[in-house]
Amino acid sequence: MKILLAIIISLCSITMRGQELQGTYWEGTDSIAFNDNRVVFNIKGNEGLGILYTGEGPLEMVEDYILIHTEAYQGNKTKVDMVSALKKDTIQLQFFDDQGYSLKGIRAEFLNKKNKNVDLSISNEHGIVLYTSNPKVSSIKVSDLLYDKVILDYHPDKDYTVHLVKNRVVEDKTVVFKLEKVSDDKFKMRLLSIDYKKKKPSVSHLNKLEKKTEAIIDRTRTFEKPLY
Repeated sequence: MKILLAIIISLCSITMRGQELQGTYWEGTDSIAFNDNRVVFNIKGNEGLGILYTGEGPLEMVEDYILIHTEAYQGNKTKVDMVSALKKDTIQLQFFDDQGYSLKGIRAEFLNKKNKNVDLSISNEHGIVLYTSNPKVSSIKVSDLLYDKVILDYHPDKDYTVHLVKNRVVEDKTVVFKLEKVSDDKFKMRLLSIDYKKKKPSVSHLNKLEKKTEAIIDRTRTFEKPLY
């Protein structure tokens, strides 16, 4: 009986004011696609910096809040290749975009076992960082304002080739939206969090999140289905 009740609540929750969220909706170049209980999104963050977040996962509705529990992303994402290092006691990292162009200015932070910064290097005009092996280092955090972020396991005898996608791939995180209005082929919502930490949040928890983030929410987003 409890299982049946949960299923009924779940089915009722994916509709609002008699309208069901199903299919792909767009706001400019941003998109969000609902396929039964699964969502794929490609949206700009609230930072005003043009950072694009991409992810997918199962949908959970808590009243008018949409929670997406992201899983492994199946689309285009950062690719890392490793080969034996060409130079003794020195590793090379070379960064490219997904079109094969070198990326200058990529940050490579060399971290210890406690994820504390040991060293920092920036890729040159050829997208290259050369780093002398250091036994204190256990991982490498790669980051840039508009490109994906990735943490690499550190191997002192390997060279790295890293192809970064121009968006932030969101995996193993909970993304939260507040759904405000649904009508025919259109709905309005706000992005509240890309990485919400609370496990099994109640409506009260989500209300607090909404209030807390009011000052940084840039706008209400209006997503529509194409007319064709």
